[in-house]
Amino acid sequence: MFMTIITVLLLLITGYVIRNITKPRNYPPGPKWYPFLGCSGVVQSISAKHGSQWKGLSELAKEYSTQVLGLKLCGELVVVVYGTKNIRQVFTGKEFEGRPNSFFIKLRCLGKRMGITFTDGPLWREHRQFTVKHLRNIGFGKTGMERDIQSELSNILDYIDKNNDKPINPKNILPAAVMNVLWKYVAGDRIKEERLKFLLDLLSARSKAFSMAGGWLNQVPWCRYIVPELSGYSLITKMNQQLSEIIEEAIRKHKNNVSGQNDFITSFLKEINETNSSFTEDQLKTICLDLLIAGSQTTSNVLEFAFLVVLRNRALQEKLFDEINTVLGNKQPSWNDSYRLVYTSAFLLEVQRYYTIVPLAGPRRLLDDAVIDGYLIPKETTILISVGDVHFDPEIWDDPHEFKPERFIDERGALKNSEHMYPFGLGRRRCPGDSLAKSFIFIVFVGVLQKYRIEHCNGVLPSGDPIIGLISSPRPYAADFIPRS
Repeated sequence: MFMTIITVLLLLITGYVIRNITKPRNYPPGPKWYPFLGCSGVVQSISAKHGSQWKGLSELAKEYSTQVLGLKLCGELVVVVYGTKNIRQVFTGKEFEGRPNSFFIKLRCLGKRMGITFTDGPLWREHRQFTVKHLRNIGFGKTGMERDIQSELSNILDYIDKNNDKPINPKNILPAAVMNVLWKYVAGDRIKEERLKFLLDLLSARSKAFSMAGGWLNQVPWCRYIVPELSGYSLITKMNQQLSEIIEEAIRKHKNNVSGQNDFITSFLKEINETNSSFTEDQLKTICLDLLIAGSQTTSNVLEFAFLVVLRNRALQEKLFDEINTVLGNKQPSWNDSYRLVYTSAFLLEVQRYYTIVPLAGPRRLLDDAVIDGYLIPKETTILISVGDVHFDPEIWDDPHEFKPERFIDERGALKNSEHMYPFGLGRRRCPGDSLAKSFIFIVFVGVLQKYRIEHCNGVLPSGDPIIGLISSPRPYAADFIPRS
């Protein structure tokens, strides 16, 4: 009897192991799978070797000569797509609109699968439509928003003017300015300076924690019980609590009519009062978090890269200033000026290509079996989109590893259509805040360069190599902002 039980157990274990390492029929090429871990060890090792998961996976795709890389990370099927055709298929196909229902996603969303960034199905469709509609109703993406950005530009220039006797780190001013514009539409008010700094520090630390914890905490979530500190779980849950308190405070003010503004929180609370079952305070909190995370770092990082590039290239900086000075003089910039400042607009597009802020977009959850580039991808597979590789594809861009704004200007001197650029995604999951990001980047960059020459300080030229985690960011640097006569 005992031997029979042992034999059955061995057969079951053997069957499980075989199933665990056998790839589905016509699955994309990729590393060999091992029991329980899949190819997690290979991915972790090559990502560490090349400095980021994006670059590590790109090397694996080259090694296997494929534009559809097939992986298994512990028990999760993961496919990474490369090339314009495949990327556009995933961005626009309805079967790719799902989001993974993983522990890590729930942790990102304050413990529940809510909000609009990481939900799908009817909840996502209803709440994304509501969010976009009501933000537009209160002026998001319209002339009033441009005036708010110009007001923040004035605050940035005042800060530089008061502190230009010493080197300035752009990170001390840019994320706060973006957040103030965004928070006005979310909560109807600017954030107090002390609270704003705390919030930005919290979001930055949270982003780093997720970047560090993303692998094993997502693939082996039970490790949080054994090593809560080492896995990053304790840090993330603590920061989630602090973020919740900040958002809850804003909601309480609206409930007590302290705010009294025409803003997103007010609109959402009205829906709750009308007993719409999907509109809850937890959902409101998570959407607010989605908006804060989306706007807190990505837009400001593009600007930090833009200032870094002109800091490292004096001739390029003067060429940009000459165009700005010739076309605008001392006039405060507006988004409409982007069509007249052709070289400046081309420069900002090149910044977003060369320093792709989200080089590995996603994740998407496949809602039905699909064929990509001839490979059969099973339903429920997680799909990652290698935007960064398209932005450096030599079949699309001449000399892709050179920084050349001219690539976005045609022979007539007009701005080219940037159809192979995906800084805000594509399709129905395209970033809803792209109008704020585009206007903010253009107006602030032009407004600062119009008034100041940017130079490196202490004779040290800062590195141009980015730090690539969940998003790309410049290495910390400071610069001298010299008033133009």
